[in-house]
Amino acid sequence: MGVAPRLEHAARAGAPVRGDERGGTRPLPGRSRGLARDPGGGQREQDSPVTRTRHRWSFAVGAAVLVVLLVGGRWVALETAERAWAASVPGGGAYLAARDVARLVRGLILLVAVTWGAGNLFLVYRAIGSVQLPRRLGDLEIVEAVPRRVLLGGTLVTGVLVGGMLALGTGDWWLSAALAFRPPHYGVSDPVLHRDLGYYVAQLPWADRVQGLALFATLAATAMVALLYLGIGSLHIRRWRPYGSPHARMHLGALLACLALALGWGATLDPAETVAGLHGSLDSGALQARLPGAAFVAALAVAAAAASAVWTLRDRPTLLVASWGALLGTATLVYLVLPAVMRDRTGRTRLDDRLASARDSLEGLAFGTERLEQRPPPAFPDAAAAVATLPLWDSDRVAAAVRRRLELGGPRGTVARAALAPPPRIRSGGRAPWLVALMPGHPAVDSGRASPGWRELHRGAWARSGGPLVAVETDSGLDFQSLVTDDSTAWFGPGFAEFAVASPDTWPATRASGIPLTGWSRRIALAWSLQSPELARAETDGLLLLWRRDVRERLERLAPFAAFDAPTPVVAGDLLCWVAFGYLAAETFPLTRRMEWDGRPVRYLRAGLVGIVSAGSGDTRLYLAPGADSLATAWARWLKPLIRPLDSLPAALRAALPYPYEAFRLQAALLAQAHDDSAWTPWPREPFQLVGPGADAIGEARVWVGQGFETGTTPQFAGLLAATMVAGRPRLVLWRPTPPVRLPGVLVGSTETAPGVLRLWNVAGQLFSEQAQFFQPATDGPGGGGGGGRTGRGGGETLRLKDVYLTWGSDRAADGATPNAALRALLAVSPRAAPGDTSLAARWEDARRLAAQAEAALGAGDLEAFGRYYAQLKALLGVGKKPLAPSPERR
Repeated sequence: MGVAPRLEHAARAGAPVRGDERGGTRPLPGRSRGLARDPGGGQREQDSPVTRTRHRWSFAVGAAVLVVLLVGGRWVALETAERAWAASVPGGGAYLAARDVARLVRGLILLVAVTWGAGNLFLVYRAIGSVQLPRRLGDLEIVEAVPRRVLLGGTLVTGVLVGGMLALGTGDWWLSAALAFRPPHYGVSDPVLHRDLGYYVAQLPWADRVQGLALFATLAATAMVALLYLGIGSLHIRRWRPYGSPHARMHLGALLACLALALGWGATLDPAETVAGLHGSLDSGALQARLPGAAFVAALAVAAAAASAVWTLRDRPTLLVASWGALLGTATLVYLVLPAVMRDRTGRTRLDDRLASARDSLEGLAFGTERLEQRPPPAFPDAAAAVATLPLWDSDRVAAAVRRRLELGGPRGTVARAALAPPPRIRSGGRAPWLVALMPGHPAVDSGRASPGWRELHRGAWARSGGPLVAVETDSGLDFQSLVTDDSTAWFGPGFAEFAVASPDTWPATRASGIPLTGWSRRIALAWSLQSPELARAETDGLLLLWRRDVRERLERLAPFAAFDAPTPVVAGDLLCWVAFGYLAAETFPLTRRMEWDGRPVRYLRAGLVGIVSAGSGDTRLYLAPGADSLATAWARWLKPLIRPLDSLPAALRAALPYPYEAFRLQAALLAQAHDDSAWTPWPREPFQLVGPGADAIGEARVWVGQGFETGTTPQFAGLLAATMVAGRPRLVLWRPTPPVRLPGVLVGSTETAPGVLRLWNVAGQLFSEQAQFFQPATDGPGGGGGGGRTGRGGGETLRLKDVYLTWGSDRAADGATPNAALRALLAVSPRAAPGDTSLAARWEDARRLAAQAEAALGAGDLEAFGRYYAQLKALLGVGKKPLAPSPERR
C-alpha cells in the first residue's frame, strides 16, 4: 500500500528535498495509484472547496480585533467625555480621583472573587484523572476521553463565571471602603460598647459587607467543592462522617477552616451589629443573651477551624463533626432561642431608664433634633397680620394654574418648580409670593406638534426656558408677573433631560459650565458617548456642549454618597439658583429607632451637603450644609476641594437657604414615636410651608415648614413642630400649648371642589388655622397634572378660591368667600362654648357640627373622614356605651 517502492530522489545528509508543493506537508506523488486521493484524480489541495484553517483563524482574529476596537473605543470615548465634563466643574479633579478609587476597589473585588472561584475549581480539576463520555456510532457504543485542554478550559471559564457572580452587587462598596479608611470622629461613645459613633457609621458597614462576602464565598465554595468531590468519588459519607482522599481532605478541610473563621469574624462583629440595630430593635433580651454569647460563639469558631485543619492531616472526622456541631448548636441558641426566652421571662422589651435617656440623646445626633427648643414659634400680633401673610395656595396648584395659561410658560415651556419666597426678597406688592421656575416641555407628549429636529431640540427653543415668574395671591386668585434677573434664559434645572449646544458668543454665561467642542477627536468622542453623530460635524466646532443639566443628576454624579432632594428655586443677588440638600443616611447607629425613608430603613439621616446650581450659567458648587456633623465633614475632607466649607457660601445664598424638607419629615415622624404615654398623629398628614415672622418676631419674614400633631380619642391639639433657617443656621421649635386646644373639623371636598393645605400657626399666643376650598377643574388633580407634563394646558375652567376657613383658639371659627371676608367674620363671631362646657346647648352645637361634617364627608366619598366624625358623634351622644347596671329581666 502507498507509494510504489522505487527511488524518487537520491538524497544524502543535508541535501534539500524538493517537491511540487510549497509549504505544508508533502502530498502524495502523482504515481501513488490514487490511494487516499479524491475521485477527481489528483485534485490539488488549493483547489479544494474546504476553507483552510489559517483562513478561519484570520476571520477569528479579525473579529476579535473589531470587538476590541469597538469596546476599547467606546471606553476611550466615555473616558474622554467624563474628563471633559469634570473640567467644566469647579473641583472636578476630586471627582476624577473618586472615579479612579471606585474602579480600583471594584477591580480588586472582582480579581479576588475570580481568583477564589477559579482557584477552587482548578484544585478539583487537579484531582480528576480523566473524564470519559459515551457516544453511539450506529449500533456501537464508544467511550471517548475528554481532552485535558478542554476540561481545563471549562474549569477556568466556570471559575470566572462563579467569581463574577460573587462580585455582583459590589459596585458601590468603594464608598464604604473610602469612608472606613478615613472615618469620622464624633467624640461621643455609645453607652453599651463604649465605641465612638464614627465606628458605627463608617467602619462597621464596611466590615459587615466584607464579612458577609467572605462568609458567602466560603460557604458557596465549600458546598460546590464537596459536591464535586462526592461526584468523582474522592469523598464519602459513612455514618454521618466524611472520609476522603488526602487531596480532597486537604482542600475541603482548608475551606471548612476558612468558613469557621468567617463565622468567628461575624461573632466578633455581632455585639456592635446588635447595638447598631442590624438585628432589630435593641431590648433587654438582646443585651443579656447576644452580647455575652457572641464571645463564646467566636471561641467555638476558632476551635472548629483548628479541628478542620487537623482533619486535613489525619482522616479522623469525629473531632471535626463534634466541633462543628457545637458551633452550629451554640450559634442557634445564642442568636435565636435565648433572646426570645429571656424576653418572655423578664417581660421587658424596653430599655432601662439609663439607656432610654441615652437613646434620646443619640437620636438627636442621628436625626438633627439635638437643638430642639421647647417654645412657641414667633407669633403674629393679631389675626389680621396672619391672614395678610399666610398663603392659601400650594406649590402644586400654583404650577397647575401656570400650566393652564399658555402665555405664561410659552409654547414650549412648562413649570419646573414653584416655591414660597419671603416678601422682602421679591417685591410683590402683596402677600405670600410664589417663585415659579420654568423648564422646557416634553415634545413627545405634545400631540399637537411634530417631533422637533436635532437642531431645534438641542440648540433651539426646546433646549432652554424663559426667566422665572412671580405669583402673588389675591382675593380673586393669582396675579402673575415676570421677575427680572441677570440671566433671562435658563439652561439648567429639573427636567432638563437633554444635552444642549450653545454658542459662547450668544450665551456668554454658559462658558462657566460648557464643554468646548474643539478638535475633531473630542467631538468624535463626545458624539460617540452621547450617541449623537451631529456633534462630530464641523459646524459644531467652537460651540459649547451643556451636559447633565438636570440639577439632581448633576449633584448626585459629583457626590454619589449623598441622596439629594428635589431642588428649590431661590433668587439671590438677581440670580436664579437651584438649591438641593444632600442627605447622608446610614442603617447602623447605636440605640436609635428605625425610621422609613425613601423606601428603606435608616437609623441615621442628616442634611450634610447643600448643592447650588445656577440656572443661567450652570455653575455648580457643593458646600457643607448648616448643621453638618462629623460624617459630612469626613466626606468633605475626602473630596476636597470639590466640597467647600460653609463659610465660603455667599451671604445672599446663605440667607435664602430653606430648611431641608426631607430631614424635617423624618424629625416629625421621630417626634410622633417619641411619646410612649400617648400616641401623636400627624395633623395634617404632610408638613406644610408658610411665610411667618423671623426669629422672635424681629427682622424679615422667613419661610417656615411646620407639622401639627393631634392626640386623644376626642382629637385635641398636641403640638406644633416648626423649623426654619435663621442667620444661616437651622432652628427647630416645638410648641405644646396649655390648656389643650380643640381642633377644627376636617375640610372635605366634592366632585367639583377640593380642600387646600391646612396651615397652623401661633397668633397672639393662640392656635390659628387657615385652609381654603378650591374649585377644582376636572383636568387637574391636587398635583395639577404632574410636574413635567403638558396635560391640561390652556382652556377650561381655571383654579380659583371657593371659600376660606379660619379658626382662632378653641372658641372662634368662621368662613368667607375671600380671606378678608373670612377675617371679618372671624373677628365678629361670638365665642363658642369652651372645651370644658358640658351644658346641653354646647353638646347640641357640637353634635350638629359633627353631623354636618359627617354628611359632607359621605357625600364626597371620603369614608375614612366619615367614620372618624361618626365615631366622635357616637362618643358625644353616648351611643354604644355599656350600662352601669344590668337591665332587669322582663316578665
